[in-house]
Amino acid sequence: GAVQGTTAQYRAYGDEAAATFAKYTSNIVKVYSPNATWAAVQAAAAGASVLVYLGHGSGYPNPYVSYLQPNGDNGMGLNAPTGGSDNVTKYYGENYMAQLNLAPNAVVLLNHLCYASGDSEWGRGTPTLAVAQTRVDGYASGFLRGNARTVIAEGLGSLSPYIDALFSQHETIDQLWRGAPNFHNHVTSWGSTRNSGYTSQIDPDLDHPASDGDPYYRSMVSMPGLSTDDVGLVAPIVVIYLPTTYHPMTPTRLLDTRFGNGLSGKLVANTPRTFGVTGRGGVPSNATAVTGNVTVVNSTSSWAVYLGPAPRLYPSTSTINFKSGEITGNGLTIALGSDGTLSATYMSSAGNTTDLVFDVTGYLTPDMSGATYHPLTPARVLDSRNGNGLSDKLVANTPATFQITGRGGVPAGATAVTGNLTVVNSTYSWAVYLGPDSTSSPTTSTLSFNTGETKANNLTVLLGTGGTLSATFMSKPGNTTDLVFDVTGYYTAGSAGARYVPLTPTRLLDSRYANGLTGAFGANAPRTFLVTGRGGIPTTATGITGNVTVVNPTYAWAVFVGPNPTPSPTTSTLNFNTGETKANGLAVALGSGGTVSATYISLAGNTTDLVLDVTGYYLP
Repeated sequence: GAVQGTTAQYRAYGDEAAATFAKYTSNIVKVYSPNATWAAVQAAAAGASVLVYLGHGSGYPNPYVSYLQPNGDNGMGLNAPTGGSDNVTKYYGENYMAQLNLAPNAVVLLNHLCYASGDSEWGRGTPTLAVAQTRVDGYASGFLRGNARTVIAEGLGSLSPYIDALFSQHETIDQLWRGAPNFHNHVTSWGSTRNSGYTSQIDPDLDHPASDGDPYYRSMVSMPGLSTDDVGLVAPIVVIYLPTTYHPMTPTRLLDTRFGNGLSGKLVANTPRTFGVTGRGGVPSNATAVTGNVTVVNSTSSWAVYLGPAPRLYPSTSTINFKSGEITGNGLTIALGSDGTLSATYMSSAGNTTDLVFDVTGYLTPDMSGATYHPLTPARVLDSRNGNGLSDKLVANTPATFQITGRGGVPAGATAVTGNLTVVNSTYSWAVYLGPDSTSSPTTSTLSFNTGETKANNLTVLLGTGGTLSATFMSKPGNTTDLVFDVTGYYTAGSAGARYVPLTPTRLLDSRYANGLTGAFGANAPRTFLVTGRGGIPTTATGITGNVTVVNPTYAWAVFVGPNPTPSPTTSTLNFNTGETKANGLAVALGSGGTVSATYISLAGNTTDLVLDVTGYYLP
């Protein structure tokens, strides 16, 4: 990166490391200031087994700001996107490092930068051991989220001994680090406070500290037991999913950790848990994906839950975001693991716990025995506020049935629909059930909410006899709520529609980090981004399923996601409050050229960031 008058020296350090790599491999990419922009670094780092960074460091704690700035601290000091110069440094923090997408078991080598090994800036004195440890844990955190499994910080010495050992020795990474020529034998080890399951180590030069008194110039954060033979050689588990057809079901509860259904006991932060799906609740052994609704309950802290086909200690995508103690659900279509399971990870600070509930609403099989899908431009088929579908509010525990087929583009032969359900003007909290059968006491739920909250949830749901859906407001007697339902597609028997191909969840949009689009969305200004040709989605895809998340909105309201740019949408995908981080699943048709468009519906002048994780696609 840009290091002002010492940039030439840092290029020389980089060339030295590259020359050592060249003894073992020709697969070397060098990105140097003034061309070291975040876009260039991110592109070069994707799939890298070893990543070397030389440049300015900006860690935490530091003397300038009293709080952690995850977008600027614990990362790289690079060139600005335009007009790069060795004299201008732009800091990209741990949240950016989490987007690096390194190879499995990658090693990161941080060389000649401040803070990463626990040290202070030159001449700033000697930090306490506690401060040094906080810096070491923090500086590793983003890289570990970006798929690294070891982060070594070498503040003063050469990287060549580490590189030689990586390529020539068969030993643990811990042995590699302790075998370096400048090992001081003053090691303090601890379980990382920022990176659950990782061990942090610091090796200060207490016998010969630097001239400013600082001894903290060697550290490592690593997964215990990792060896040099593991680095870059362990391929990710890739399941190739065949096109599928859909079998809708009456909603069935397959997971409730509160009562030992599927799993016993709460989820613990950053500890993956796996539960069986096939062979339970009517889901057959040949199912490769399911639709359903996941609900978080009794969380001791905020953040997110990942649900997917494989266990992930630090997932790069999320399924549901929530506040501490909030009861909230999210609809999804998700691939199953090769053994017919799903895995969940509660992403939060170490030690926190949450309960999790999952209701399955259908399954997909890799044959032509089920229904095929027809995506639609979103259409509103229920709005009890103005007599659309139902003429009045829902009354607690009194099921209400409304017509779907023959309306909004859904034909008489449809067996199931995808869509978005929104609750408005509720006089009391609890939940709404939406399904094929009229029931006053449902055993599953579609959408949980607080009194007066405007809240939405995506779903795929079986239609009842005559092409209807029934809704029940589960609450105390006498309470009422309005309900809105926007249909986004439908399933029919036979091969006329599209088949579904599940994917391991992949992030295709994050406006915070220039993934898909750069910069926040402005209110009422539709933006379009490319989907096909990315993340394993072919150009022939006609629609996708996924999860959309709003982050940092400066004002409340809603987001619309659809196939075409629409400045004034008549439907919505996700409702939220000012400053809220909130997610909702979706099934959406693709626009011309394989794109998706999104509109932030709010008062003029407001902005929000948007994230989209894709979980599968539809093929004609």
